[in-house]
Amino acid sequence: MNTKRAFTLIELLVVIAIIAILAAILFPVFAQAKAAAKKTTDLSNTKQQGLGIMMYAGDNDDYFPRSAWTTNVNLWGWQTPMNWRDAVEPYVKGGTVRYQDGSKYRDLAEGGIWSTPSKPTGRGVYAANNNLMPSMCQWDNAASNSRCDQNGDGTPTGNAPFPSVNTSQLDAPAQISATWTIGINPDWNASGDVADSSWWWWGGAQWPPVFTGPTSGEKWDVDGKDWPTWAMPRYRYTSSLNSSFGDGHAKAVKKGQFNWCQYVYVKGLSTNWNDNWDWIFSPGNPCAAFAR
Repeated sequence: MNTKRAFTLIELLVVIAIIAILAAILFPVFAQAKAAAKKTTDLSNTKQQGLGIMMYAGDNDDYFPRSAWTTNVNLWGWQTPMNWRDAVEPYVKGGTVRYQDGSKYRDLAEGGIWSTPSKPTGRGVYAANNNLMPSMCQWDNAASNSRCDQNGDGTPTGNAPFPSVNTSQLDAPAQISATWTIGINPDWNASGDVADSSWWWWGGAQWPPVFTGPTSGEKWDVDGKDWPTWAMPRYRYTSSLNSSFGDGHAKAVKKGQFNWCQYVYVKGLSTNWNDNWDWIFSPGNPCAAFAR
């Protein structure tokens, strides 16, 4: 006579324990695989942005697009009806660029290559290096503004616009970052158009500035409403940042290695806040070791 032998309690517990051990081993692997997939998608986004920027330059006498621009001289840089995404969109056709945020005139973007997979919310997560793609007009310390029209009467009699940048002006295009992810301002549910490139913020808001490590710009690696968190790099994937570069390629840079002197500032080029920071590369100054 055949008799069926049932599992004993001990055998059942052993099987459960084995399954639990396997789950404990595999679940982190699955999570890492998911994070890696998101990082790859984000890298693909920045790669397409870089290629779109290069194609735009190829059709426009080798000039990079501007990060922000307007024909209305009364508007400030962040109230512009056109930005670098509008210029690049015809070449990539991914996502939606035009999104007006109420009365704030903010050009934002969502979906496709304009949205990183791990963003908590919001639009416009990627920003442009305004050393390559300047916005609006030069800062006037006396008037404390960056308007083209200081009088507000609609005539362009104020500050001069920063000149557009030609690809030939880059001494090392493969080393200069063009776009990367930045933080989100919860009050706007979005990021800005331009990544901050001030040596003060990137250097940790201290003197002498430190451009790598915990006291550098990476300390603003958060989503928040306090300046400059929503204009600074956001390391969303395994403590790294995906960036497109001035020659169209893209790569990931680990947190603590995204050195402002190496990746952001270009000697001889203007920025949104100052027309000459070449001094910071001179002997005895913080970027001297990285002068090209």
